[in-house]
Amino acid sequence: MQLANHKRVPLEQKQRLSRSILWKLQRNFYNDQGVEAWRTAGIPHHITSNPPIAEAYAKVVFGFLRDCHAARHQTEGSSFPPVDSSQPIYIIELGSGHGRFSYLFIKRFLDIYRRSVLKDIPVKYVMTDFVERNVEYWRAHPWLQPFVEEGSLDFARFDLESDQELRLVHSGALLSAETVQNPMVLIANYIFDSIPQDAFHIEDGQLYESLVTVLSTRHEPEADDPEILTRLQISYSYQTIGEDYYGDPEWNRILQNCRERLPGTAFLFPTAALKFIENFRQLSGGRGLLLSADKGFNQDEALLEGQGMPGLTMHGNGCFSMMVDYQIIGEYFRQHSGHVLHPAHRHASINISAFMFGNPPGGYIETRQAYEDAIEKFGPDDFHTLIRGIETFYGALNLEQILASLRLSGWDYQLLRRCLPILKEYLADISETQKQELYEAIQKTWDSYLPIGEEDDLAFHLGTLLLEMEFYAEALEFLQHSASLYGMEPGTAYNMGVCYHSLRQMEKALECINQALRLDPEFDAAKTLRIKLQSALGYQAVQRL
Repeated sequence: MQLANHKRVPLEQKQRLSRSILWKLQRNFYNDQGVEAWRTAGIPHHITSNPPIAEAYAKVVFGFLRDCHAARHQTEGSSFPPVDSSQPIYIIELGSGHGRFSYLFIKRFLDIYRRSVLKDIPVKYVMTDFVERNVEYWRAHPWLQPFVEEGSLDFARFDLESDQELRLVHSGALLSAETVQNPMVLIANYIFDSIPQDAFHIEDGQLYESLVTVLSTRHEPEADDPEILTRLQISYSYQTIGEDYYGDPEWNRILQNCRERLPGTAFLFPTAALKFIENFRQLSGGRGLLLSADKGFNQDEALLEGQGMPGLTMHGNGCFSMMVDYQIIGEYFRQHSGHVLHPAHRHASINISAFMFGNPPGGYIETRQAYEDAIEKFGPDDFHTLIRGIETFYGALNLEQILASLRLSGWDYQLLRRCLPILKEYLADISETQKQELYEAIQKTWDSYLPIGEEDDLAFHLGTLLLEMEFYAEALEFLQHSASLYGMEPGTAYNMGVCYHSLRQMEKALECINQALRLDPEFDAAKTLRIKLQSALGYQAVQRL
């Protein structure tokens, strides 16, 4: 973040990074924005909120539950007691935000789980966020209500930086170290990169803390205003530290290990993440799975190449992220006899790691196999890399290849949306069988979509595609979705009128066309169709006489 020729006003100088004003501004941004933070294109989220990653996580979580279920053969008093089938197994998602990952995961996990021998063990997914507005948004979302009503979904306002317990909104249950009876699952996607960290630098075998200085282009009368983030410049200075920097033997051991193996390197230390993981260990009774996807690294090579520099990546209009050192998180788990799974190959966009506390009978055989199959061999990062590589060639794909890509994606809405112009070009030449296949693909994609009020109206686009396919009744259904989500627009009303006209429902067609003209009196196509409909209805009236 560089400044032009402006006066630079210091907001703080030589501060430990984890105590910087940056994090307060970050929290204020998310608190002010709520779900609106993800409705614009500025904040990346699709890479951790798509069908392939939900499918991969569902398989790994199910593998973990199978390993936990194996503990039923253990004797009483074991270090890994059997699952109590009278109590839920909780799957907690940190920072659920817009809710798209939650929606996809629940659908895919329940599909696997309900067809398994574990189906009688109650499982409850809990969406959490520190922003109360987000929790209220989920509670009111009609797409999520069926899962709440059947008891598989609940919500909690939870601040991972300060809260120790979770109070569930619907059931009223308190999740604490004293009340949780079963192993727990924790999902943390794009969260550890946005919470406090410390920064260090190693030179000539000496460990230095990197102290941050934050400057603005102007005087800031409101120090809590998150818009300050758009005007910042940060710099670092270095100060030597001793071996007892943290006052925590475990953290200090990890810090000294970094000093010994990473000469001449800068790196970040995930303080807030480690504090929460310790809370998670207590909450889960030492029996838990953490699945986390984020921009980060799990190998020394990435740090030695300079990727551990404590820079900020700005997103949208007022938030930022930093890299996450999954090696440090893994080392913390190992210090507590935990287990660590990292991808063996270098990732292109996101690292997905799994960490487990506890030692069930036979180890984590099922968890490891699921991780290998769903993430290691060809995982969400690989899929994202592949799709980015072929997206410039969508125009060269035929219908069968587009449908195959959609099946591979698990019916990803963004993929279908980008292919819509190409699909419309093919409509004149495809068979009725191909049209039916395309319609089924549209339905499956819509079933995997959670609307969050973004500007692009997917339902309208799908409705107009179906209209051009001459699937009039089906097009009406999507156009009605569009009107429900975005309000009735002139184009929506007009296209509904066209559908009703094609279905020979002239009176309903005229109602829609009149509505389109009330919204836009200069809508020429609607005027033309109204004359045609009035003529047809007049003729029908004469025929009835």
